[in-house]
Amino acid sequence: MLEISNKISTVTIEMWFNSLEPLTIVYNKLIIVAKLKSIKNTIYKNYRNLILDEIKKLNTCVDDFLIITPDEISVYENQIKEDKAAFEKDETNSLLFDNNFTFDKFVVGQSNQIVYAAAKAVASEPGTLHNPLFIYGGVGLGKTHIMHAVGNEILKHNKKAKILYCTTEQFVNDFIDSIRNNKDNEQNKKFREKYRNVDILMLDDIQFLAGKTGTQEALFHTFNDLYQNKKQIILSSDRHPKELTFLEERLQSRFASGLTVDISTPDLETRIAILQKKAFYKSVNLPIEVVYFMAENFDSNIRELEGALQKVIFYCQLEGKAPDNIDIIKEALKDDIDVTNHILSLDSIVDATCSYYNIKKEEVIGKKKLKQIVQARQIAIYLINDLLGVPLATIGSYFGGRDHTTIIYARDKIEELIKSNNMIANQIKDIKNMIQKI
Repeated sequence: MLEISNKISTVTIEMWFNSLEPLTIVYNKLIIVAKLKSIKNTIYKNYRNLILDEIKKLNTCVDDFLIITPDEISVYENQIKEDKAAFEKDETNSLLFDNNFTFDKFVVGQSNQIVYAAAKAVASEPGTLHNPLFIYGGVGLGKTHIMHAVGNEILKHNKKAKILYCTTEQFVNDFIDSIRNNKDNEQNKKFREKYRNVDILMLDDIQFLAGKTGTQEALFHTFNDLYQNKKQIILSSDRHPKELTFLEERLQSRFASGLTVDISTPDLETRIAILQKKAFYKSVNLPIEVVYFMAENFDSNIRELEGALQKVIFYCQLEGKAPDNIDIIKEALKDDIDVTNHILSLDSIVDATCSYYNIKKEEVIGKKKLKQIVQARQIAIYLINDLLGVPLATIGSYFGGRDHTTIIYARDKIEELIKSNNMIANQIKDIKNMIQKI
C-alpha cells in the first residue's frame, strides 16, 4: 500500500500491512480498511507515525488517516452519502479548488509580489481587508492560481467556510437560466441564494460582462448585498476597472472601491524560478543552461512556459532521452521557437566570447583562474550586463553560483579597461559584431 518496505521487515509487512486496503478520502483523511480489529490496533500502536509520514509524501492534501474494520464500512459509507448530499445541496464550490494552486506553489517576483501580499492578507482576514480585491493582468499570468490559493488557504483554517468560485461566463449562464426557467420566481430565488448565501465570492474574467446589461444589474445587487454583509468579494479581469468602459458606471465604481492590483509579465529571473519549481514538482532535473534557454524563449506568460516544459517532458519520455542539453530542448520545441534565427541570450553571448578567445565554455563558466580564462569570463559578464541587463544575481547563478559582488567587480573592471586599453575595447567590439552575426 505504501512505500515503506525499506523501513520495516518483510515479515512485518506480510503480517500487518498486506491486508490493508484504502477505501476513500474524506475531509483530508484517508480511510483504510483492516480485516481484523487486532491488525487495526497493532497498526495504531506501533506504526501510526510511519504510515502518516508516507501518506503525506504521496498526497499533500491528506493530513490524517482512520482505520476501520469491514463491519464498519456500511456505517461509514452512509456518512459519506450524507456528507455528499449536504455538499450538493449547498451548491458552493468550497471543495473544488485545485490543490496545485496554493500560495506555496506560487512563485513570487517583482511582477506579482503586490498581488501575492494582498491575497495573503485577504485569506487571513476575509471580508475585513481589501474588499473587494480586484486583480487584473494578461492571459496566463497567474490570476486564477492566486484566487484558488486564497480559497485553499481559507479552507485550510476554516473547512466550513462557504466559498463560491466561478467564471463570469458561469454567472451569466446561471442568470439566463433563472430568467428562462422562471416559475413563480423559484429560479430567481435559487440564483440569489447561490450567489449571496456565501462567505466569499470569486468571479474570474469579469470582462466577459460586456454587452450583458441584465447580468450587470444582477451582479450590482449581488455585490451590494455581499459587501453590506461584510462578505469577501474577489474579482479578476484582463484590464483595470477604469478600462471596463462597457460596464455601468456604478459597477466600475464598486469594483474600484477596494484594492486594485495587477499581475504583469514575469521578468527573466521570475520565469527561471517558476520553471525550476514546476520542474521540481514534476521530478524533472533541468540543467541551469536549459532553464535559461527556455526562460529566455518563452517570455509572454506563465501558461506558455508551463506548456513548453510539458512538451519537453513528453518528448524526452517518447524518445528515451534526458532534458540535459539545449540541442534536445530545441528539437522538442522546434514548432514553438524559431531555432534558426538568432536569439540574444546568456548562452549566445558566452558562446561568442568563447569562440573569439578559443576557450571552452565550461572553463569560462567554471572555476579556473588562469589569466586568459578569467579575462574572458569577465568580458562575458560585462557583455551580458551591457546587452541583456539581467539582474546581477541571475548572472552570478549562470556563472556557477558566483556572488553578486564578484559579478560587480568583473563588470566594473572591464568598464575601466575599455576606457584605458584600446586592445580590450576593440576585442569587445569584435565580439559584439560576432553576436550580431550568429
